Amino acid sequence: MNNSDKKQTFGFSLALTMLMSVVVLTVLFGVYRVVIALYVNTQESYYLKLAEEAGEAGAAYANACLDINRHLQSWSSSHPLTPDSDCRGTTGIYPANKFVFNDGHVRTAFTVGILDYNYKNSAQISAIGKAELISGGSVLRDYTVTIKKAVTWPMDGIPKKIMSGNYRTCTIISDDIWCWGANRYGQLGNGKSFGSGDVDTPLPYIDSPIPVRVRKDPGVLAGKKIDDLFTAQYHSCALAEGKVYCWGYNPFGGLGIGPVSSPGVHSTAHSNVPVEVKGALLGKTVTAIGGTGNTSCAIAEGKIYCWGFNQRGSVGANSGQIMFDTPVQVASGLPGGLPVGYTATALSSSGSRSYNMCAIADAKAYCWGPNDAGQTGRGITSSYVTYPTAVGGLDGISVLSITQDGWSQWGGNPPNYTHICALTSEGPYCWGSNYYGQIGDGVAGGPLVTVPKKVKLPAGVSKSDVKDIQAGLYHTCMLTSAGKVYCWGRSNKGQVGNGAFTSVNDGIPNPTPVVTGSNGIPAGEVVEKLGAGANRGCATVSNDRTYCWGNNSNGQIGDNTHVNRANPTESLFLRPAKNRYIY
Repeated sequence: MNNSDKKQTFGFSLALTMLMSVVVLTVLFGVYRVVIALYVNTQESYYLKLAEEAGEAGAAYANACLDINRHLQSWSSSHPLTPDSDCRGTTGIYPANKFVFNDGHVRTAFTVGILDYNYKNSAQISAIGKAELISGGSVLRDYTVTIKKAVTWPMDGIPKKIMSGNYRTCTIISDDIWCWGANRYGQLGNGKSFGSGDVDTPLPYIDSPIPVRVRKDPGVLAGKKIDDLFTAQYHSCALAEGKVYCWGYNPFGGLGIGPVSSPGVHSTAHSNVPVEVKGALLGKTVTAIGGTGNTSCAIAEGKIYCWGFNQRGSVGANSGQIMFDTPVQVASGLPGGLPVGYTATALSSSGSRSYNMCAIADAKAYCWGPNDAGQTGRGITSSYVTYPTAVGGLDGISVLSITQDGWSQWGGNPPNYTHICALTSEGPYCWGSNYYGQIGDGVAGGPLVTVPKKVKLPAGVSKSDVKDIQAGLYHTCMLTSAGKVYCWGRSNKGQVGNGAFTSVNDGIPNPTPVVTGSNGIPAGEVVEKLGAGANRGCATVSNDRTYCWGNNSNGQIGDNTHVNRANPTESLFLRPAKNRYIY
C-alpha cells in the first residue's frame, strides 16, 4: 500500500471515530437527560407523597374532631385546623406539633378549612397537605396536595332517654329500645322469658347483663318512631306515634290488654314482647305515659287514663275495684281533685312499687294512691287516696316536671315509704318519706314531710340552675344547667354516686356531687340527660357516653359485671359508634 492509500485509510478511520464519538455522546446525553428526568420525577413524587401524607393527617384530625363534637364542625375558615391547633382551630395549643414532619431539609403541615358538606349522617373533609424544601430557614420550593375524605356515622346513635326499673335498665337509641338486667317474666321485651317462680330471683340464662333489643314485631312496633319510655316495677311501656305498647309481668293487668289468666301475686301472666294497649285509648292520640308498680297511665287528648293494679287507688278511678285490665279515665270533678275541664301534660313514673301516681295538669301537681307518708302532698297522712288530688303548698308556683319512687307501706323496719319531687318555677321541692334524707332538706331520719319542702341547694346552685330532678327508690338526683349532677338519700348500694357506700340504715341528707374525673364522669364533660329509678342513677354526657351508678346485681349498669358501683361507671354497651372513615 502506498503512502497515499495509508493517508486515505487513516482519514476515514478518524472520521469514523469522530462520527462514532458524536453518536455515543448523543446517546449518553439522552441517557443523562432520562436519568436526570427520572431523578427529578422521583424527587417530585417523593415530595408530593409527603404532602399527601400531611393532608391525610389533617383529614384524620378533622374526623377525630367531628367524632368528639357530635359530628358538628368546631373550626372555621378563619380558624382552620393545623397540626398545632385544637379542634376549635386555636393555634399554638400544641407548640411541639407545628409540623407533621420536619428533618431540617423538608417539613410538612396541613390546613383543614370548612367542610365541603355536612348533612345528616355524613360529611366531606377537604385537607390541604403541604411539603416545603428548606435551606437556612428559607423555603426553596413547596408542594401542595388536596385530600378529600368522606365520613359517615350511625343516625341518632345516642341514648334519647334512660329509665331504671326493678333489676333492669332501658334506653331509647335510634328508634329502638334496648334493655338489660332481669328477664324472668319478659321484662327485657326480647321474646325470651321463663314465666314462673320468684320474680326477684336472678335467672342467669334468661337475664342479660348486656343490652338486648326490644322486639319490634310487624303490626306492632315495626317501623315506628319511639317517643317515650317508662320502666315500672316489672313491666315497661313505650309511646310510639301516639300509641302505647307494653311488655313484661302482668299479674294485675298492667299491660292493659284485657282479661288476665289467674290474676294475683302468683300469676304467671306476662308478655315477653311489646303488645298494643287499646280499650279506651283506641282511636285517640297519646302524648305522655307513666307508670308505677303494676299500674300504667297515659295522657290522651289532655285526659288521664290508667289501668292495672288498684288495691290502693293507683288507677285513680275513685273505685274499690282491685284491678282494671284495660284503660279507664281517672276521676275528675271531685273535692280537691282535677277540675272537669282539666288539661294534663305530664305523668310521673316509678321504677319500683310505690303504687303512687302523679300528674301535671294546667301547671299544677296532682297525686293519688298510698298516703302513709303524706306523699300525696295534702298535709296529712292516710291510708290512700283513690283519685288525683291537688298537691298543697305550691300555690302560685308553676310545676314543670314531677317524679316519684319508693315502696308502698307493706311493713318492714324501716318502713317502706314513697317520696315525690317536683321541679317548679321556684326550684325543686320534695315531700313524703325522709328516712334516708331523700327529701334533701339536710335531715335524715326526720319526720314525714306531708307538704312540699324546698330542697336545700348546694352553695353556688340557685333555684333557676336546676334543670331536672329524678327520684329513685330511697334517693334523689338532680341536674344543673352547668351539667353537674347532685344526689342524696340512701347509698348502701352506691346510689348517691359519691364514691362511698353507706351502711344499710344510713343516708346522705344533703345534695352531694357525684364523682367526676378518672374514677367517675370524666372531667370537662357536661351531663345533658339524667335518669334515676329503683337503686340507680344514670347520666349521658356531652360526648354521648352514658355513666351509671348504684345497684348492679343483675347487670343493670351495663358494664358486663354484677358489681355494685358507688362511682359513675360507663355503660360500655351504650358507647356511641365511631365515625366510619372512607379512604
